[in-house]
Amino acid sequence: MVEHGVEEKVLDLLLTALKGRGLVKAGGKQRTDSTRVLAAVHDLNRLEPAGETLRAALEALACAAPNWLIQAVHVR
Repeated sequence: MVEHGVEEKVLDLLLTALKGRGLVKAGGKQRTDSTRVLAAVHDLNRLEPAGETLRAALEALACAAPNWLIQAVHVR
C-alpha cells in the first residue's frame, strides 16, 4: 500500500468517516474531562476493530491483487 500511496487515501476516508460521526474536528478547544469525550472514546473503541479489519483486508489485497486495489481506490 505504501509503495502505491494508497495508505493516505485510506486514512483520508477513515478521517472523513470519523468527522461525519462527530468524533474528530479541526481546531477548537479540546476538553478531556467531558462526558462527550468519554462517549467519543467509547465509540472509537467500538470502531477500532472495524478499522483493523479493514487494514488487514487491504493489506491482503495489496499482496494478492495490487493492481486491482490501486484502481479500486482511485489513487491520484
